[in-house]
Amino acid sequence: MTLPGCSHAHIAADLFGTPSPVSDQPSDEIVGIYRAPLHAALALVKSAQVMPWNDMLTIIREDNAFRFGKDALPPEEGAVLWAEFNLEMDRLYAIMNEDKELPDD
Repeated sequence: MTLPGCSHAHIAADLFGTPSPVSDQPSDEIVGIYRAPLHAALALVKSAQVMPWNDMLTIIREDNAFRFGKDALPPEEGAVLWAEFNLEMDRLYAIMNEDKELPDD
């Protein structure tokens, strides 16, 4: 998956073939587009008493959206948000699974 506005190229050639460095960091506009929904998702899971999504497919989709969306942010900011989101998801998974028994093998 390639995030909009992100370039995986380390060097881009200009009209005359002279290499010029290209930043791997997306533009401020792209960062802003990703930042708001990530903060909203984090606020949702932090305030949730139970998993806020009803089916596993939606849970996985939301988790993946956060996992890949954080990469559009500056690395330090993305790492902090991911650590918080992941901790909250672990808490919610524990609540979701607390009444379930593991099958005996």
